[in-house]
Amino acid sequence: MKRQLNSPLMAVLCLTLFAVLVVGCKKDAEEPEVEDTTGSEMPEPEPEVEVEPIEEPCAFETVYFEFDSAELDSASRTSIQEAVECYRGQNTNVSLLLTGAADPRGTEEYNIALGERRGQAVRGYLVSLGLDGSRISVTSVGEEMATGTDEAGWARDRNVSASEN
Repeated sequence: MKRQLNSPLMAVLCLTLFAVLVVGCKKDAEEPEVEDTTGSEMPEPEPEVEVEPIEEPCAFETVYFEFDSAELDSASRTSIQEAVECYRGQNTNVSLLLTGAADPRGTEEYNIALGERRGQAVRGYLVSLGLDGSRISVTSVGEEMATGTDEAGWARDRNVSASEN
């Protein structure tokens, strides 16, 4: 049996193929018109945008203490001085909360008092460098946050940390 080329199915197939070819063909893109210039015209410069440098936040490094001591060593004093210079340079009226801590050796009451003395030592030094004492609060956690189990760990527990209020 011969197939008929005139069948309705063949007509639909041919029309579909034709439509795909017509729609799928890309038209030539029109070229943009080129402006005539004499070469003496300069393009307008982009406006300058002034970008201010991002100031790094001041960092108050944790201050560490010797066993059963609230005395600041020279490295701690230097670190505190750098923080004060940063706060002055940014001209901020920041409020600080100093938190004193101790290692777990000693009674709970003694370690709370020792953490307080350590915080007050740092506060006193900050005030001596010109920071407003009314913006510096001191608290103590004693041995509550201590995690050390040997001398190296206990040395990390004996500290004063600062946070901005």
